[in-house]
Amino acid sequence: MEYRKLGNLEISTIGLGTLRTFDVTSDEDIAVRSHIVDNCLSNDINLIDCASAYGNAEKVVGITTQGRRDKFYMASKVRTEGKEAGEAQIAQSFELFQTDYIDLYQIHNMIDWKTHLPTLEAQKEEGKIGMIGVTAMVDEAYPEIVELMKTGRIDTVQIPYNVMDREVEKELLPTAEELGTGILVMEPLKKGRYVKDLKSQPDLTPLAEYGIETWAQALLSWVLSVPTVSTTIPATSRPERINENAKAGTLDALPQELRDYVREETERCL
Repeated sequence: MEYRKLGNLEISTIGLGTLRTFDVTSDEDIAVRSHIVDNCLSNDINLIDCASAYGNAEKVVGITTQGRRDKFYMASKVRTEGKEAGEAQIAQSFELFQTDYIDLYQIHNMIDWKTHLPTLEAQKEEGKIGMIGVTAMVDEAYPEIVELMKTGRIDTVQIPYNVMDREVEKELLPTAEELGTGILVMEPLKKGRYVKDLKSQPDLTPLAEYGIETWAQALLSWVLSVPTVSTTIPATSRPERINENAKAGTLDALPQELRDYVREETERCL
């Protein structure tokens, strides 16, 4: 597994996202998520990203990492309006994670960020959180994020980036490279759509010499071939997917002609 800098941390280039997939309640479903965490450990994946808005996910992450919290860097997010509501969500994250320290706390979708940022800065000063980040799902938020990055008040940015969603290449990624801001990539597979919803089978032949065996690996490798990207965090409810995804974090960067091929092949098959 390749590791890259995210602020002052060395994190695996493949992390674990938990949107929808960890929002479960039954003992049986939680046991499956524990197996997912097992496979993260066996593949040297050391980052788990969650959020207060992900239903039961923070609680499930807390349960499945119990006794091995020190093996993972943990990230979560506040998503609400108002100072008191934000403080309550942040406090709940610590409780549900069963921890007194969270490595990265993010402001989800930039919601009421001017209120939450001072709260997180105070928690960072107190040593309760390690880094502060923001996330965004829409292109319209990027100019504001770029300006916020330039202030030095945030350590990381989490954005969608994949073969078909490349708006961040225009300004956000170059600014992150210049400033050393950590980049977490969500939706590298577009919630699985670019693997499961293809109308025809992509041709993997040109990618075989790079060790790519599945289209998911091709899409993840496409993202990770950009050195400014610190990590990408695909979510899954299937433990075996962790093994497949993790391999992409062990491969060499694709040359530009093969990145172009992966994008064109995705367009052809959609």
